[in-house]
Amino acid sequence: MSKAVRVFMAISLITFGVMYFYWPYLKMVFATSAYYTEKDKAEYAFYTPDLFKKMPRIAYDYTYEYGSVSGPEATVFTVRYHGVVDTTRIEGYLTSSGYRREPVCDVQADCWRSQKTSDIVTVIRYRDPGSVVLQIYRSPYN
Repeated sequence: MSKAVRVFMAISLITFGVMYFYWPYLKMVFATSAYYTEKDKAEYAFYTPDLFKKMPRIAYDYTYEYGSVSGPEATVFTVRYHGVVDTTRIEGYLTSSGYRREPVCDVQADCWRSQKTSDIVTVIRYRDPGSVVLQIYRSPYN
């Protein structure tokens, strides 16, 4: 084998090795949506905002979602708690984190804002079936 072929094969092997190692991360970077739980360690660490990571868990059954709304400009982070409707602990946590309830919300929910961020936190209660959905809407235009 000529030296050029060996160099090409070595570079190709290194390139494929790097791509194989970083492929899960690249998939997360370019994903437009994701559905995961706290057990999915890579997705949880990558997508979940600190506000949700530190938030008290109000149910044992909960899932996370991530979505890109309009390209890279706006994102929505969601946590769904199943089998509960009481949001007292969540409201206390948001208040202690510097958020305040907005007097008016664009949807039938409670909207919370903080002066520290431009995020809008929405707390939605569904009675039938009982569940609580929290969303963080993050956009540079808020």
